[in-house]
Amino acid sequence: MIHHAPWAAALIVLALLPSHARSAAQAQAGYSAAALYNSANAYARAGKPGLAVLNYERAKMLDPNDSDVDANLRHVRQASGLPPETRTQFERIASLANPRILGWLGELGLIVAGIGILVKKMYRRHRLMLSAAAILGVTLIGVALCGAIAWWPTLHESVVLAHTAPARVSPVPMGAPLFVLREAEIVKTASRYDSFVLVQNSAGRRGWVSAENLAPVLPPAQR
Repeated sequence: MIHHAPWAAALIVLALLPSHARSAAQAQAGYSAAALYNSANAYARAGKPGLAVLNYERAKMLDPNDSDVDANLRHVRQASGLPPETRTQFERIASLANPRILGWLGELGLIVAGIGILVKKMYRRHRLMLSAAAILGVTLIGVALCGAIAWWPTLHESVVLAHTAPARVSPVPMGAPLFVLREAEIVKTASRYDSFVLVQNSAGRRGWVSAENLAPVLPPAQR
């Protein structure tokens, strides 16, 4: 079983946020919110809701405030007979923040807080101003961490790509399934054993699913 502390989760998210150079490289390679959105639309028209939802979710990670992505994602989920996503108020508010902005806030906060703390000992006359700078830096770090914690569950979400995916009581391809996942469902992943992944669906039920039937929302290359 995989366990993660919240602070570790936040630091990992911040570390994953791309720099300007990496963002440009991703855009040139076709990995951008616009490219993912167009791919999702094409998959939706082709009758592949799993791949459509996967690409919409990835587009949302790069551009959380795109209303077209949200609208099309809801449409595909409804057309597939899936319930609407349920999120807490904190998650709804935090999801409006762009991960890249959160990353820059965290980096800026570290710089400002570090300078304020280190320089305060050298320039005692400006202690008050430098203390204020250190407090500002810590506040920016706190904002970035809160946003990162809200984004953390996305790092452990996968989309069902197979038309149906049986979830079993143990990681073996035999026996009657506990329940069956439908294409385009989003599940939380907990741990992995050989070619099986322990998942939890939106109803809270847990079972082992073949990894070949799932695709992580966060691409392996981004991890």
